[in-house]
Amino acid sequence: MGYYYMGYGFVIIAAILSMIAQSYVKSSYNKFSRIATSKGMSGAQIAQYILTRNGITDVQVVESRNGLLSDHFDPNKKIVALSPEVFRNSSIASVAVAAHEVGHAIQYDTGYFGIKIRTMVLGPAIVASKLSGIFIMIGILFINSTVGIMFDIGIILLGVVTLFQILTLPIEFDASSRALKNIQSEGLLVSSEYSGAKTMLQAAALTYVAAAAGSIMNLMRFIMIRNSRRD
Repeated sequence: MGYYYMGYGFVIIAAILSMIAQSYVKSSYNKFSRIATSKGMSGAQIAQYILTRNGITDVQVVESRNGLLSDHFDPNKKIVALSPEVFRNSSIASVAVAAHEVGHAIQYDTGYFGIKIRTMVLGPAIVASKLSGIFIMIGILFINSTVGIMFDIGIILLGVVTLFQILTLPIEFDASSRALKNIQSEGLLVSSEYSGAKTMLQAAALTYVAAAAGSIMNLMRFIMIRNSRRD
């Protein structure tokens, strides 16, 4: 039973970490989205400028139809999709988010090694995320029988999802690093604004750290449940 309760303890910790990270990134975004930059360039203009300066001509900057913080780079469609607030506004937050997403475009354009590794795991991770819950639910009901091996398979699949989350971390950190380097080298923000952009990106990075930590703790939870049921 000790393993059982420890497992749920991990879930609670993961949930708390996720809430803290989400709260921090939202509060940081709300703060810096209200501070206009001296250059007055919108997120869309910043994204296009950095793409051009890095010689990337096959990627378009478009306005996303999704909500707040839905910004992303789609390597298949070759688009940097920015949420309406980021796309249109010239705030510190808009500059930071736009530059970060372009950072991903630069990663693909330069053949960044981390992207290649994560792409290899992406397919299996998508399949694993869809099947892991099914295997675990069935397996946990029959964990002491032959069918219980499904629980082990579910844990392995969950491990693949966790691996993908972990591999995502250095990619996100690198994209933020590229964003800050471009902002600084191109003089897109003054020093006080630059520090705000850095804080904004650090806050965003915490959400990925929390997601990876949550995935690890969830994996450990099911491993502990497995052990407690078979002791």
